[in-house]
Amino acid sequence: MPPSESLMTVFSQSPLTSCWLRLLMALRIVFDEREIDPQLCAVCGLYCGICPVYRAWTEQDLPRLDAIAGTLGVSRERLLCTGCRTPAAFCFGGECEVKECAEAKGVAFCAECAEFPCPRIERVMERAPHGSTILANGTRIRDVGWYAWLREQDARWRCPSCHGKVAFGAERCPSCHGPLSLR
Repeated sequence: MPPSESLMTVFSQSPLTSCWLRLLMALRIVFDEREIDPQLCAVCGLYCGICPVYRAWTEQDLPRLDAIAGTLGVSRERLLCTGCRTPAAFCFGGECEVKECAEAKGVAFCAECAEFPCPRIERVMERAPHGSTILANGTRIRDVGWYAWLREQDARWRCPSCHGKVAFGAERCPSCHGPLSLR
């Protein structure tokens, strides 16, 4: 199955059941180390793999989750996130109006829309810690396709020393504690 068909298959999944969520989390290790998880390619153009909320949740870093929750004024439980394309996704502004808009227009990514960038995207750019990457990401997704872009992002956002995954804005690698350069 070509990547575009497999992406649409993943994106059209029914809402998460607790069983499906457990399976997804059991497979997370496989996705983290061997394969690119299409759930990490947000509609707006964010790469969920570097999102501080996603990284803290998948790493079960409770102190970091508490700090993020306090900063955002939400409960730790509200930060549940398995990627923006899943129903169990945390959006920095509540319900994701961007995802709803893309679904209504029949596009997989905002960059495919003639109105890109629009006021909805601009609001996401202001709210998300890594929102400044949206415009460049959208252009790159259009140029090389979502799968190649995801591979690029996965390679880009790793520690240069141990190749562990890192969050946007992290100063030290959570795996080896080595210093990271700001990107």
